[in-house]
Amino acid sequence: MLARRQMLAGIIAAVLASAASVFAADPPTGNADLQQTLVFGLRPRTPAEEAFVTLVVTKVQLKQLPLELVIATFRWAQDKKPYPFPYFERAMRERARVIGVSL
Repeated sequence: MLARRQMLAGIIAAVLASAASVFAADPPTGNADLQQTLVFGLRPRTPAEEAFVTLVVTKVQLKQLPLELVIATFRWAQDKKPYPFPYFERAMRERARVIGVSL
Protein backbone atom coordinates (compact mmCIF):
# COMPACT_ATOMS: atom_id res chain seq x y z
CA MET A 1 0.00 0.00 0.00
CA LEU A 2 2.82 2.40 0.88
CA ALA A 3 4.63 1.60 -2.37
CA ARG A 4 1.50 2.49 -4.36
CA ARG A 5 1.20 5.83 -2.60
CA GLN A 6 4.84 6.63 -3.21
CA MET A 7 4.53 5.69 -6.86
CA LEU A 8 1.38 7.80 -7.23
CA ALA A 9 3.08 10.73 -5.49
CA GLY A 10 6.00 10.42 -7.91
CA ILE A 11 3.69 10.43 -10.92
CA ILE A 12 1.80 13.46 -9.63
CA ALA A 13 5.06 15.31 -8.97
CA ALA A 14 6.27 14.55 -12.51
CA VAL A 15 3.01 15.79 -14.06
CA LEU A 16 3.05 18.97 -11.99
CA ALA A 17 6.69 19.63 -12.88
CA SER A 18 5.87 19.16 -16.56
CA ALA A 19 2.90 21.54 -16.36
CA ALA A 20 4.96 24.08 -14.45
CA SER A 21 7.57 24.12 -17.19
CA VAL A 22 4.91 24.99 -19.77
CA PHE A 23 3.63 27.92 -17.71
CA ALA A 24 6.91 29.05 -16.20
CA ALA A 25 7.33 32.57 -14.87
CA ASP A 26 9.69 33.43 -17.72
CA PRO A 27 7.85 34.57 -20.84
CA PRO A 28 8.46 32.77 -24.12
CA THR A 29 11.52 34.12 -25.90
CA GLY A 30 10.82 33.38 -29.56
CA ASN A 31 7.74 33.98 -31.67
CA ALA A 32 7.32 30.26 -32.32
CA ASP A 33 7.37 29.70 -28.56
CA LEU A 34 4.80 32.45 -28.07
CA GLN A 35 2.56 31.00 -30.78
CA GLN A 36 2.75 27.52 -29.24
CA THR A 37 2.15 28.85 -25.73
CA LEU A 38 -0.91 30.83 -26.77
CA VAL A 39 -2.40 27.99 -28.80
CA PHE A 40 -1.77 25.45 -26.05
CA GLY A 41 -3.08 27.67 -23.27
CA LEU A 42 -6.03 29.29 -25.03
CA ARG A 43 -7.26 26.34 -27.11
CA PRO A 44 -8.54 28.22 -30.18
CA ARG A 45 -11.23 26.14 -31.88
CA THR A 46 -11.81 27.82 -35.23
CA PRO A 47 -9.56 29.08 -38.02
CA ALA A 48 -10.60 32.64 -37.14
CA GLU A 49 -9.45 32.17 -33.56
CA GLU A 50 -6.15 30.69 -34.73
CA ALA A 51 -5.76 33.66 -37.08
CA PHE A 52 -6.25 36.03 -34.14
CA VAL A 53 -3.46 34.29 -32.22
CA THR A 54 -1.22 34.58 -35.29
CA LEU A 55 -2.11 38.28 -35.60
CA VAL A 56 -1.16 38.90 -31.97
CA VAL A 57 2.16 37.08 -32.43
CA THR A 58 2.83 39.10 -35.60
CA LYS A 59 2.11 42.38 -33.80
CA VAL A 60 4.56 41.35 -31.07
CA GLN A 61 7.16 40.50 -33.70
CA LEU A 62 6.66 43.91 -35.34
CA LYS A 63 7.05 45.53 -31.91
CA GLN A 64 3.56 47.02 -32.13
CA LEU A 65 2.38 45.08 -29.07
CA PRO A 66 4.52 44.67 -25.97
CA LEU A 67 5.26 41.04 -25.16
CA GLU A 68 4.61 41.73 -21.47
CA LEU A 69 1.08 42.93 -22.29
CA VAL A 70 0.32 39.76 -24.26
CA ILE A 71 1.75 37.48 -21.55
CA ALA A 72 -0.16 39.27 -18.77
CA THR A 73 -3.42 39.03 -20.74
CA PHE A 74 -2.73 35.37 -21.53
CA ARG A 75 -2.12 34.52 -17.85
CA TRP A 76 -5.28 36.35 -16.81
CA ALA A 77 -7.38 34.54 -19.42
CA GLN A 78 -6.01 31.13 -18.51
CA ASP A 79 -7.95 31.22 -15.24
CA LYS A 80 -11.21 31.45 -17.15
CA LYS A 81 -12.48 27.90 -17.50
CA PRO A 82 -13.33 25.87 -19.48
CA TYR A 83 -12.56 27.95 -22.55
CA PRO A 84 -10.22 30.93 -22.07
CA PHE A 85 -9.92 32.16 -25.67
CA PRO A 86 -12.93 34.55 -25.74
CA TYR A 87 -11.67 36.27 -22.60
CA PHE A 88 -8.19 36.63 -24.10
CA GLU A 89 -9.52 38.01 -27.37
CA ARG A 90 -11.82 40.57 -25.77
CA ALA A 91 -9.19 41.73 -23.27
CA MET A 92 -6.43 41.80 -25.88
CA ARG A 93 -8.52 43.90 -28.26
CA GLU A 94 -9.36 46.36 -25.49
CA ARG A 95 -5.82 46.62 -24.14
CA ALA A 96 -4.42 47.04 -27.65
CA ARG A 97 -6.97 49.76 -28.39
CA VAL A 98 -5.90 51.66 -25.27
CA ILE A 99 -2.31 51.81 -26.53
CA GLY A 100 -3.38 52.68 -30.08
CA VAL A 101 -2.97 49.30 -31.80
CA SER A 102 -5.77 47.82 -33.89
CA LEU A 103 -6.40 44.09 -33.82
